[in-house]
Amino acid sequence: MTIVETVLVFVGIPAGIVAVLVFGVYGKTLLHQPNRYRPGKAWTYPPAWYVAHPDALDTHAAPAASVTAVGGASGEW
Repeated sequence: MTIVETVLVFVGIPAGIVAVLVFGVYGKTLLHQPNRYRPGKAWTYPPAWYVAHPDALDTHAAPAASVTAVGGASGEW
């Protein structure tokens, strides 16, 4: 075996395996950055409410008349 063949076997093959693993793990994010909110960026998306069970909502109920929520971290209950 020549020195070039030895280097290819002992360096090239492991480097190729590592490159395939790195591309398999990080490949999608390297090719396409996800479109998501990052802290400090302006919020340009429409507001969305999360409801676990939308069927449980009573959409025909009258809204509560001037209910003021109190409490929270300030401790003013």
